[in-house]
Amino acid sequence: MRLGRPEAGADHLADRSALMRATAQWAVRRTGRTPAVLYRRVLGADPAAGRARALVAGLGECGAVPDIDVLTPFLGHRSPRVRAAAVRAIRRLGGSPARVAGMFADPAPVVVRAVRAALRTEPDAVPAARLRELLAAGSPRHVRQAAYELLCASGTWTRVQVDLELLAARDADLFARARADLVAWSRGDAATVYRPPAPEVLRRLCSLLDAAGPALGSEETRRLRWHLGADVVSS
Repeated sequence: MRLGRPEAGADHLADRSALMRATAQWAVRRTGRTPAVLYRRVLGADPAAGRARALVAGLGECGAVPDIDVLTPFLGHRSPRVRAAAVRAIRRLGGSPARVAGMFADPAPVVVRAVRAALRTEPDAVPAARLRELLAAGSPRHVRQAAYELLCASGTWTRVQVDLELLAARDADLFARARADLVAWSRGDAATVYRPPAPEVLRRLCSLLDAAGPALGSEETRRLRWHLGADVVSS
């Protein structure tokens, strides 16, 4: 599309490049048309997967809140990349976290990554009980990793508890990550926590710390006990 030929813009609305789509959308507007209208029309015709991904992304870039209903069916598209594009587009247009939260267990890692990014500021969008189900050992690894991240983002003591549980269980997929996170917390973020855990939570954490101690090592275990105030609780 050459500068000075805005009439060619419509031909590039489904370009894979976000920069090219933005330029095409600008060109379409120069001709007095609305790019979102063109996106809706083509998406309604069930485009091939190769074009659908860019079309979904494009509508998310220039559409409006009512277009969320247009995009929602694409959450069930056969192509994982189209589903991921729909997740991003819906959230970009202000769609409720509940619209995409159900995609958290999608079999495709690319979709779950998109959902995780979309819910980064909404750690409570997926109920904690559901996240724990997804964290169970039988879930696919990419689902477990995303569930772990969202659980850790939901609160300090939940983060510590989940890390300790994974260490105590010698979890095959997440052991190293949980240990590194727990060490990072005890050496950094713990200093910014001014409210201790509730007594029943503290007892639970102490029990888990006893079980995870061999995996943590004596130095890290002592540091964690100090941060938790665990010395006041009998093991």
